[in-house]
Amino acid sequence: MKYNDLIHFEPIETIVQLREADAKARAYQLVETYVISDRMAEQLAGVVFPQLQYDHPQDNKGLLIVGNYGTGKSHLMSVISAVAEYPEMATGPSLRPTV
Repeated sequence: MKYNDLIHFEPIETIVQLREADAKARAYQLVETYVISDRMAEQLAGVVFPQLQYDHPQDNKGLLIVGNYGTGKSHLMSVISAVAEYPEMATGPSLRPTV
């Protein structure tokens, strides 16, 4: 048995454009391919996503993403943008809509 029989990797794009999350199919792909740590998941769920609401007036905060080149800042922002625009993307592991 070979490693490629066990593991399938999607090719890595060198640059993720934030505008790519505007197209719903591409937004699903960006959300599906984002690799997230437990700590980042906690930060998104506890800090970032609550700030995306506009139903109840409150003092919503801004967000500053800092990191070196190639660390996934644009991919992260695309995921946040996609979840903000399409909330159903945050509901479970099977994200791709059926056609």
